[in-house]
Amino acid sequence: MGLHVVCIGAHPDDNESYAGGTAALLRDRGDTVRFVAVTNGSKGHFAAEYAEHPERLVRRRHEEALRAAAVIGAGYACLGYTDGELHVTPEATERVVRALRLAGPPGLGPDLVLMNRPVDYHRDHRYCARLVLDAAYMLTVPAMCPDAPALRRLPVFAYWRDRFSEGGAFRPDVAVDIGSAIERKIDMMASHASQFYEWIPYNEGAHVAFADFPAEPEARRARLAEMARAAAATVRREAGDLLPVACRWAEAFQISEYGHVPDPDALARLFP
Repeated sequence: MGLHVVCIGAHPDDNESYAGGTAALLRDRGDTVRFVAVTNGSKGHFAAEYAEHPERLVRRRHEEALRAAAVIGAGYACLGYTDGELHVTPEATERVVRALRLAGPPGLGPDLVLMNRPVDYHRDHRYCARLVLDAAYMLTVPAMCPDAPALRRLPVFAYWRDRFSEGGAFRPDVAVDIGSAIERKIDMMASHASQFYEWIPYNEGAHVAFADFPAEPEARRARLAEMARAAAATVRREAGDLLPVACRWAEAFQISEYGHVPDPDALARLFP
């Protein structure tokens, strides 16, 4: 029987960006993968149309997320909080508790939860991580959300890699060679056209290589592939001896102390 894995990010495109290659490899070996976005992405664009009618962007981003998940046969759910307005509240914590408890067999839930660290640059990212961590122990408490069966064990929580050092630098505990999945990761990212082809180039402007982003579909995907491969190569360099010398593209993760902490053998069984 395969594992149950949840990738939970603040926005509809976060999971694919940071853990898409690993998610593809998990699906390859028969694991169940579910992408969860906590917010609806309603503010992630510059167009006046979407500022006036945010529900149109919400609908577009939901459709993009479904297409991205379909690339690897993953599930997708959005908890529906307003983009840019996520807060750690009792109600939101309970929503996360239920989402995690129900993402696997009753009483067991997921084996692995992939997420961002609570030191990320975006307020939604930070609060998303905080919500997951606040929910972690409560997953095993029957009186919390009694309508969803409490878990008899804690899953492993693993942070995906980031570049931030305030509050402590990322520590690569495990790294995954995503060479055989890099094109599918790019396909998933490309499914989020509103973000990678529109909002991110606009938002980051002339400060990064997305400036002068091309309009032609093939050139756009080529530029996105260039950026995705460069990011994966950076992770590979940082992971060092965790990966074989021949590895070129990688994703890395840090194990959280707030969930089950696996021994080396268990860690090897969790990650592809």
